[in-house]
Amino acid sequence: LVFVHSGAMSGGFSFQVTDGLNFAPRQIFSITARALVISLEVNRGLSIFPGSVKPLSPHDLKAVTNDVDNAGNRSITFTVVSSPRLGRLLRMNSDNSTEKVSVFTQYLVSEGLILYQHVDRVNTGWTAEDSFTFIASSPPAAALGPREFRISISCEIHEPGRQSCLLANTGAAVKEGDKVLIDQSKLDASNLLFKLPESQRSSYEIWFQIISLPYHGTIIVGERNLTKGKPNFSQSLINKLRITYLHDDSETLADSFTFAVWSNEKHKSVTKPEADFIEEMFNITITPVNDQAPELKTKGLRLKVLQGSRLVVGPEVLKVEDLDSPPEEIRYTIIRNPNNGFLAMTYPPDIPVHQFTQADIDNSQVWFTQDGSLSSGVFYFSVTDGEHRPLYKLFHLDVIPISITLMNLTDLLVPQGQTTVPITNAHLSAVTNGRSPQIIYRITWPLQHGHLLIGNQVVTGFGQEDLDSGRLSYHMTNLTASEDQLRFSLFTSECNLTGQTLGIRVQPLLRVTSNLKIANRVTHQLRRKDLDATELANMTNSDPKFEVTEPPVHARLIRRVIHSTIMEDATLFTQRDIDQGLLMLDPHANLSGTDILNDSFTFLLRADHVQPAIGHLPFTIKPLDPWLLQTLTSDVPLLVTGDNLVTSVLLQKKPVVSSGPVALTQMETLGKLTQTRWNRADPWGPFSGEEPSLDDKVSPTTSIWPLAATKASSGAPTQLRESSYPLIVIIPLAAVFLLLMVTVVALCVWLLGQRKEKAKPLMEPQANLEPTTPSCRPERSITVPTVTVTPLMKSSSSPPASLFRAPPCEQMLQWLNQQKDVLLGRRG
Repeated sequence: LVFVHSGAMSGGFSFQVTDGLNFAPRQIFSITARALVISLEVNRGLSIFPGSVKPLSPHDLKAVTNDVDNAGNRSITFTVVSSPRLGRLLRMNSDNSTEKVSVFTQYLVSEGLILYQHVDRVNTGWTAEDSFTFIASSPPAAALGPREFRISISCEIHEPGRQSCLLANTGAAVKEGDKVLIDQSKLDASNLLFKLPESQRSSYEIWFQIISLPYHGTIIVGERNLTKGKPNFSQSLINKLRITYLHDDSETLADSFTFAVWSNEKHKSVTKPEADFIEEMFNITITPVNDQAPELKTKGLRLKVLQGSRLVVGPEVLKVEDLDSPPEEIRYTIIRNPNNGFLAMTYPPDIPVHQFTQADIDNSQVWFTQDGSLSSGVFYFSVTDGEHRPLYKLFHLDVIPISITLMNLTDLLVPQGQTTVPITNAHLSAVTNGRSPQIIYRITWPLQHGHLLIGNQVVTGFGQEDLDSGRLSYHMTNLTASEDQLRFSLFTSECNLTGQTLGIRVQPLLRVTSNLKIANRVTHQLRRKDLDATELANMTNSDPKFEVTEPPVHARLIRRVIHSTIMEDATLFTQRDIDQGLLMLDPHANLSGTDILNDSFTFLLRADHVQPAIGHLPFTIKPLDPWLLQTLTSDVPLLVTGDNLVTSVLLQKKPVVSSGPVALTQMETLGKLTQTRWNRADPWGPFSGEEPSLDDKVSPTTSIWPLAATKASSGAPTQLRESSYPLIVIIPLAAVFLLLMVTVVALCVWLLGQRKEKAKPLMEPQANLEPTTPSCRPERSITVPTVTVTPLMKSSSSPPASLFRAPPCEQMLQWLNQQKDVLLGRRG
């Protein structure tokens, strides 16, 4: 049912609804008509360069009606009342022909089929204005108009595709090594005269000046070449004689020159003005001549391809250039196919090809597919541009085998006292260069002392993702073992790696010093700061045991027997032995030719209810300072008989000979009874190479005192009492006492010499007690004071004489002991 309006703007009809038997009440259907109105939505006008053609668009001219719902069926017609005077309106037909029109529709404007062409250049000048008047209609709406459509014509308008404001600057094309004429159709700046009033135009002339000469050719005007010295020419020369561009036959594809152009009075000299000139570029296209053979740019024709993979053959591995020919004309021909795969295009990828171009290579369209073998191969090819003799080359195809690489294989450390530790990619990780990234680990030999777990499940294989996520762990079940081994192989769908082992070791719960340095030939007492298993002892409520499995090479590990001065080789000791100061290192290295020597010993650390663990203590042996040794040895008078070293007992009546190697600390023995012995008859043995100290926490060579020479009880080892005085007071006082001690000893030696002159011994002293047979003992340094061996004989007429029996010496030593005890706080 369609309603067609006619007549009045309002009306209607009445109707009644029935089903054939019954009738509804009468109804009135009202209809109101709305007047159709046409309006001009866009009338912006048009801008155009002189002498050109430009289409009108809806952005320039657009009329609409108020019938929005039916806009597609409304045709709006423009009727030209007054035509443009400097140009004409054209309609483009389907065959690209044009015809002049005076009536056109909005649809033709929207499709870009209505054109404006400027034709009157004479009356246009540099700028001009044009227009046409039209009426817009769309029945039954009332016509709209007349309206004016303005057209701006100017040489300064930059249209798309036009870079010049001159009448002509089209550029030129020339063959390589040839020449081309540049006439008025290619370069014309006569429109610059339109800037002048029409009456003055005949008095001016257009001049050009070359600012930048062409790089690959020469500009010739008449018989002369344009140079930097003579760069000017006029528009009239272009119109009459024309100018010529001559190419220099180089392998180039483009050239250009830059010029400035202006209007100059005819009777004045030609000089470029400071302003009011136009500067543009004239472009020249060089058509190459195929006079050069193709040149291979890539050296070492070789491609590395993964076994069984497909790889593009790009310009980085195969490139041929020819400046005379584009890449599409450089053609490759396969003379001998690869023996380990085939070449193909991207589509289809499975069909071998025997010919392709450099453009195909540049666009990554050529692929090499490897057949999966491990053998490398070659293919033989030729390449030509179609004009010259082809190049023949051999291209190598190197195959990279698919492999698995272990990136990390670090021993797993099980802390002593724990049974389960995670295995992560910090211990074990691998990568593969294959296409399948999934790596599987399989155990090839059962674990001897534990098993692997993922969650609570025992497994014999796992993946790299289990290591990366930390789901895998090792659980030790045998607490008598100190290490285990995980033997495994790695697999992917393409390759495998066999015969790998991950070490599993129990890490001792122990603190070990990292910078232990001891003096050669000086016994060093090991302390808790050197080896400390206290944390293990507290955890297990036991005394940890150290079982030496590899003794040191350049030293002896010795232990003092409790309540005795006897030293024995230490192959088994406890933490309590270390805490009680019973364990010592006795170095005997040969340091000739070197300053230091590194050594260590390895042990097995055991404790109750935990696994044993292997540990080791590294240490450095350094030479003893001879100056310090000479200073210390000169402070103590010695008597040597055979291999025994005898020291004077100051507080006892009888000399006592020590039978064991004892380390003497000088600052602890001020005024005390000491008994020492040369360690293995070495003249440097009894003295430490470090500074003497009153604090047992500082000196690494604390003395081990024989029971007969100490005041401690017989049930425990002697402990050094800490000084209550600050070090700033103790050190100067100790130096004073040391100086007094040296003075007293020297006085005693002098008094002894006086008494020996008066008393005639029963046995004459031996002149030389050195053995006549060769000995392995090192020669004594000349810096060590000479020790005279004098046998002590009983006299029939007098009681046994002590070496230090002079009363003045004894009184002075007793007084020094009292002052020393006061200093150390032993007697208040």
